[in-house]
Amino acid sequence: KARWDSLTKSPPAGAALTFASNHLVFRKEPWVADIGRIWEVIGYNLNHFRQYRHIIEEAFASEYCKGVLCWTEFSRNTCLSTLDCRAFDRKIEALPLAVAPRNFTKKFDDTRVRLLFIGSANLAGQFELRGGKEVLEAFDLLSIRHKNIELIVRSDISPETKTRYARQLAHPRVHVIDGFLPREEVEALYLTSDIFLFPCHYESWQISLEAMSFELPVISIDLEGVGEFIRDGETGCLVRESDRVPTLQDGLPLSPLYPQVLRALRDTDPRVVNDLAEKASLLIENPALRRKMGAAGRWQVEHGNNSIARRNALLKDVFDRAAG
Repeated sequence: KARWDSLTKSPPAGAALTFASNHLVFRKEPWVADIGRIWEVIGYNLNHFRQYRHIIEEAFASEYCKGVLCWTEFSRNTCLSTLDCRAFDRKIEALPLAVAPRNFTKKFDDTRVRLLFIGSANLAGQFELRGGKEVLEAFDLLSIRHKNIELIVRSDISPETKTRYARQLAHPRVHVIDGFLPREEVEALYLTSDIFLFPCHYESWQISLEAMSFELPVISIDLEGVGEFIRDGETGCLVRESDRVPTLQDGLPLSPLYPQVLRALRDTDPRVVNDLAEKASLLIENPALRRKMGAAGRWQVEHGNNSIARRNALLKDVFDRAAG
């Protein structure tokens, strides 16, 4: 109990402001909320969100809450539309996410085009949730049309999926890395790839921005706030999510862990697979376009909306106002 009280009833010694990532602060001290999806401060169960929404509203309306920083404009608009924000709407702002810039000179190999997909080596199920099955099926189509391409899959893959996609995984131009890789080797994959094929079924911002920082055009699914950092036709290409996959309920984005989402993802949508193949084919056939998109993505991470410099400037403004 003493430990719990120390965390909930008094601020840490010397703290002037608490920066709360995806949770609420109930101590009587200045704090700022940093939020991806609005329900994340409670948990992804939307019934819990509806039941305890008033607690979120009361916390944000408190004189101690100095700001509600949403990762995207989509997240900000969701907050405004699903909460009674009349007492704190002035506190709600979009704070674009950022990753560190990279120091390298991009080298190109015109003899082959390498497509890269990254899932996870330690989180089960990410291959499917991040669109790995769609990637394998799209490459199946692309490999018939283009003989100069290869696919690198860096991800854990479940035994069930390995059995189901045994033919695609056995393709001589598909290379799977499913074990641990040191950070330097992961970066080497980015540096030697040409297109980041990442049809993720949820808003996975960090890995997309990371690929952009390595000057890769990103092909992904257009949902939630993805289009705010992967700009269709500028820093990559977006395809529409399958109509079979529920993405919103009562104006709130559904967690990919929701049973109805997982059920919908058991089988791929041929339309999505074909769209991915068409977008990838466009970039495979047009090296100037993919390099232009890659350079635009890198600039966005280094100098633009998703740069650390811009994020820090916005944070400083919020913190200065909170301290004042």
